[in-house]
Amino acid sequence: MMNKDEIIMKPVTLPLCFFIFLFFFNSLYAQSLTVYTEEFPPYNYMANGVITGMSTEVVEAVLKQAEIAYDIKSYPWIRTYNNAVNGTNALIYSISRRAKREKQFQWIGVIVPSIQSVFALKERGDITIKSMNDLKKYQIGTTIGDARETYLINKGFDLKTFQRISGEDSYVRNYKKLKSGRIEVWPIPDAVAFYIANNAGDDPARILQKVYELSDISKDGYYLAASLDTSDIIIGKIKKALEKFGTTPDYRNILKKYGLEIEK
Repeated sequence: MMNKDEIIMKPVTLPLCFFIFLFFFNSLYAQSLTVYTEEFPPYNYMANGVITGMSTEVVEAVLKQAEIAYDIKSYPWIRTYNNAVNGTNALIYSISRRAKREKQFQWIGVIVPSIQSVFALKERGDITIKSMNDLKKYQIGTTIGDARETYLINKGFDLKTFQRISGEDSYVRNYKKLKSGRIEVWPIPDAVAFYIANNAGDDPARILQKVYELSDISKDGYYLAASLDTSDIIIGKIKKALEKFGTTPDYRNILKKYGLEIEK
């Protein structure tokens, strides 16, 4: 038989547990994430004081759909990377998924493709490349130490085949060299080629032709990743939103806007 105290306490205990759970649940969803990125046009970059770009548009659409509060901050890559690794409730984009990074993040998913190709001027109908060996016939404009030059060197290309430059504006300078005929072919991410040509006031589809796709380094896209402490529930919501958004016309239109159909 229950005493008077037991009768009084039981109705209070259940609601109290419920409200504690509800408070925890709502707090989890109300958490604001800090999203770190870098200056990497056209994927992510600052324009008129606002962080924009192909990857940025996708990330913002996905987080909005997932109903996640966020704040995007742009820093040089090393700072961005360290902040994301060591931060709390942090996201990072656009990031390549590599073996040495695998255990440093929770990998949410690919936000944009990283299609990379070799381009020539549209007027150069004489340039035909069907294999890597064919590429060796031409003067190649490269940026010292970047992913494409490193890839070609690993494929056995002699440095004498390259016209190598460095510096923050190396991609723009290589585009100018291509237009002036000082190099014949230019390995570059498709979206970057489109962005540079477009910024120069040129129509990329009229100026450039894709003569060869670097399929080995185009397999993976650029990722959105999260710090290790980020909640599984939040990660799940973002993953679901990303998967859904990636099937929509809005997603395809973002890619098209930034030139991933450049060859057409």
